[in-house]
Amino acid sequence: MSDRSQMTRPADGAVRGASAAPDRFLITNHEDACRECWGCVRYCPARAIRVVDHRTEIIEERCVKCGLCVSECGNCGHGVRDDTASVRELLVSGRPVVAVLATEFVAALHPRSPEEVERVLEDAGFFAVESTLLGEELVALAYERDHTRPCAPLSLRSTCPVAVDWVRLFYPRLVSALVPVVPPYVAQARLVKAMYPEGTAVVYVSPCYARKDEAFDPQFEGAVDAVIDFTELGRLLQGAPPKTGRRTRAGSRRPQPVKEISLTDGFPRKTLAERTAIDETVVKVRGLRQLDDLLKAIMDGETAPAVIDMLNCEGCIDGPAVNSGMSVFAKRNIMAAERDSAPLSHATTREILDHMPTVSLLRSFRASPVDQVTPPAEEIDLILAEGEFETRDETLDCGACGYQTCEAHAVAIYHKNSSWDMCFPLQRRRCANVAEELERTATLDALTGLWNRRAFDDRIVEEVARALRYETPLSLLMIDIDGFKRVNDTYGHLAGDHVLKSVATSLCSDVRDVDIAVRYGGDEFALVLPATNKTAAFAVAEKLRESIARRPVPVNGDPPSISVTISIGVAALRVPDGTPLDLLEAADRALYVAKESGRDQVRLSAG
Repeated sequence: MSDRSQMTRPADGAVRGASAAPDRFLITNHEDACRECWGCVRYCPARAIRVVDHRTEIIEERCVKCGLCVSECGNCGHGVRDDTASVRELLVSGRPVVAVLATEFVAALHPRSPEEVERVLEDAGFFAVESTLLGEELVALAYERDHTRPCAPLSLRSTCPVAVDWVRLFYPRLVSALVPVVPPYVAQARLVKAMYPEGTAVVYVSPCYARKDEAFDPQFEGAVDAVIDFTELGRLLQGAPPKTGRRTRAGSRRPQPVKEISLTDGFPRKTLAERTAIDETVVKVRGLRQLDDLLKAIMDGETAPAVIDMLNCEGCIDGPAVNSGMSVFAKRNIMAAERDSAPLSHATTREILDHMPTVSLLRSFRASPVDQVTPPAEEIDLILAEGEFETRDETLDCGACGYQTCEAHAVAIYHKNSSWDMCFPLQRRRCANVAEELERTATLDALTGLWNRRAFDDRIVEEVARALRYETPLSLLMIDIDGFKRVNDTYGHLAGDHVLKSVATSLCSDVRDVDIAVRYGGDEFALVLPATNKTAAFAVAEKLRESIARRPVPVNGDPPSISVTISIGVAALRVPDGTPLDLLEAADRALYVAKESGRDQVRLSAG
């Protein structure tokens, strides 16, 4: 792009002062921002995120650095390492610094025009600006030669570090099928180093997060000195607003070469041109899940393509750092409009490359298989049982946890990479059980299982209203255990609990289904008797008093059982002007009289 790109130096010139690789992992956790939705865990295709102590943690040995956890988190719970400091250091180092932009920069830096991008970068201190166009053409030529080999075996064509790492980690037996060609930006950086003044540094601006680490592969040593993505470049240039006009000045645009050899990210056009639309020997695959399905099918012998063009995104124009708020269709339109308006060079890229220095395009790949030890079947069954699956036939395989099957999730739990907290159906079921239990305990006494005081207050109002409406009798028994404090003090609170439960059992067994037995509080109980007058209520009370008196309560102590007696106050509702409070106070006064009169007796309220 720059006029100064015509300056040359010998191709074998020494490289000086190459920057060191970053010392921090690419993907970072922002614990304070996490809202515990665990969407990142479910989205991660590599299962490289686990939840530890209610926070997410990157499993570095599984991470392919696709950046989905960053883009899918709605609250910035994950981020990408900021490498702009290394660029600033280069810009003040005194060395010529060339910015090599991925060709998607037109969409990534929109609405800045290419001329505006170049001007702003040079104003920021860059010596020159180049794109990876020639690097893509060089790489496409290398792939073109590879694809024309007779009797060629499976060829995995990718300059995408995410797709390459997927093969290295999860399909190590296919690593030998990866075509050993460098990515376009490395080829372009080597061209720059061969053509620019000695000591020139290269800053690569990437559409992809993963290339920020890939560029420092020891095989590429000396090619690139610093890498940032387009998001970081945007922050670096925030102080320079774009001009309103499309051109910096009339006629300032230099003719640009047109890509004639390569398609997406260095894929050779010739490979597709020589095949028909229904030719299944060349397969294009986009996205890690689709790639995983294809590679698994190859391993299982279900398909055997000759060439696979594999990328994590819909081309680098859909990379995570390329104007993420814009659709891929809009970005393609921007790129197409720029191509249509740009003045074209009279020389073809093949002619241009004939006059370029020779640079190495070879690389190698090393398998780095993830430890995928399969636990014993009995361990899987135990883990599934913890998830409330009695047998494997009961598993749901709904995928809500992020794993395709419940068994796969159980394997992840075995390796401590997940937990049943991630199982949505299980947690929903448990939540419903807890809600049901809370609703039940809100109205029931936890010790005796009778209605509690809260439920009594509601029910007595309802029963009084019903009795007054239909002019039917209603009675209330207030019951107190005699000497209960002495039981607790002598035999202990555990024995006291046995006594309370025994009285509650008698209340439930000796009354009708329509009667309402309540633990009113402490050692006091209440019994609401609908459609029962005072005389009948007295008889019920006497029967209850006698039943409890002849049933000693067994306890684990000495003596082995305790004799229990109760005092009861009986009151009936006045019709038609009685109130719940009147009924309760009348029964309470009668109970007081029974206790003051010697206990173990029933007393009627006055009136």
